[in-house]
Amino acid sequence: MDYRVGTKLRIRDLECKVIGFIEYANMNDGYKRWKEYRLQTNKGEFWLSVDDVYKEYSMSFPANDIRGNIGPEWHKVDEGKQKVMSYGGYVDVDPGETAGFVEFEDASEEKTLSVEIWEDGTEYSYGYYIEPTEIVVTGFDEIAAKRSNGSGAGAKVFVALFIAFWLFGAFASTIGSLFNSHSIKKFLDKSSLYTYVTSITGQEKQKADVYEYTVNDTTDNVAMNIINGIDGYTESVTQKDDVSNDTIAILTKKEYCLIYHPEGMEDKVYVQISSRKYAYTSDNEPYRSSSSNTRWYHSHYYSTGYTADSSSFGNTPSAYKTYSGDTIHNVGNGYFDSYSNSVRQSSINSRSSSSGGGK
Repeated sequence: MDYRVGTKLRIRDLECKVIGFIEYANMNDGYKRWKEYRLQTNKGEFWLSVDDVYKEYSMSFPANDIRGNIGPEWHKVDEGKQKVMSYGGYVDVDPGETAGFVEFEDASEEKTLSVEIWEDGTEYSYGYYIEPTEIVVTGFDEIAAKRSNGSGAGAKVFVALFIAFWLFGAFASTIGSLFNSHSIKKFLDKSSLYTYVTSITGQEKQKADVYEYTVNDTTDNVAMNIINGIDGYTESVTQKDDVSNDTIAILTKKEYCLIYHPEGMEDKVYVQISSRKYAYTSDNEPYRSSSSNTRWYHSHYYSTGYTADSSSFGNTPSAYKTYSGDTIHNVGNGYFDSYSNSVRQSSINSRSSSSGGGK
């Protein structure tokens, strides 16, 4: 059972897309191999474990509440050391990297708790076993596949490119950090991938600008392009929790951004960017937005930015003072927020390494 990056799956009732994979070898069991697939879903990040040797298949997700406190309801079923043999797509590992692991099950032997002890920290995840018949391939995203980094020969090309970019970055990161204000608006203005479409005038002399992404691509990849463009300096990145799962909101310290398909034009991606003050004072509809996206745009801002902004903007009248619509509880989808964090840390590390620091 093998899945390429870009493969769309339905696992039970969960719609997923493979965005990366890691192939491990168990160093305590004859280097027996299995694969872990990183999945993007509208319920956050999941991992699909495929062990064709022992015919074991499971789904897992981050267990942020564990923090080393493993209760008596769990009993240990496996322990050892794993080694990264290959990887592809959006995963944060290096070939040859190793980690200790411990696997637990509950009394029903249907639920799992996994612990991975890496050099830079320990990760915990809950999970549950599934049958291979519950994994159904539903499609393939060619664009996502082309944008991902492969393993094997592809990884060698990636490493060469990484070294080239690192050498350039050692110089550029210091200069860039002086001028990069982490503004989405400035990034969109400077990038050749975005063209200005129109502006929407709001209250208090505020406005929202709308751009079109010039390449036929997904909202996922546009969001990642923007996150990279601002060095990962986001407060939250949330994907709309619906069947289409293709509308994304980015909140930064000063801006509010919506990435969406304009109504009736599913082949195009629009980006609306405004200050948070525009969002706070205005209840305009995003340009050519569907009624569903408009409601979500407003409810997302109310759930993520309104409370803080009501303190920042003092006595400025707000369009949300009597808001009675929906609120968003699933703020920040695991994949995009973790992606932003990794980009931000890479930017910080790059600037640190180029500044002559160290022992």
